[in-house]
Amino acid sequence: MRLGADADRIHRAGGEVIAISSDDEMRQAGMFDRWPTPHVRYVSDPDGTTYLRPLELFDPEERGGIGLPGLLVLDPDGEVAYRYVGRDFADRTTDEEALTALERLSLSPIEPPVGGPVADVPDDLDRFFSPTDLVTYFKGNRFAAVAIGGRLHDSESRAIAREHRLMCEATLAAWEALNA
Repeated sequence: MRLGADADRIHRAGGEVIAISSDDEMRQAGMFDRWPTPHVRYVSDPDGTTYLRPLELFDPEERGGIGLPGLLVLDPDGEVAYRYVGRDFADRTTDEEALTALERLSLSPIEPPVGGPVADVPDDLDRFFSPTDLVTYFKGNRFAAVAIGGRLHDSESRAIAREHRLMCEATLAAWEALNA
């Protein structure tokens, strides 16, 4: 969602967003239909063998195997220009460092690619997480990070709480930008 809000900046910098997950194609189609991310290409990698494992973004122990939250910027030769891998499902980064790394590559702008799912959108979307539910989730997470951060005394733990709060704020700001 956050990168969807920065789609113009990404395309001007010569990049595109590819969302790889361990969700099956049907689940991705349902999510795409509900989310305001028209220029994001969705790729399904259920067992992680094609992309997630080679990129070291797969946790085989969690729920039978899931993708880790990660953000990579690859240069035209496939070399990693920026890499962030979350420690767990809630550990996500803000995007500014990745966007700056992309802009440093000095690539030519591209036309926005047509994104979307690789499967037909299911008829019943009730079982898919709605974006408005996610807003409530991130608001709650933000307040929890503020409260927990205030209780912690060591600098490393406070920094983790602050990082989580900033990620939540960035996600909420992206949601507002996409719906403005």
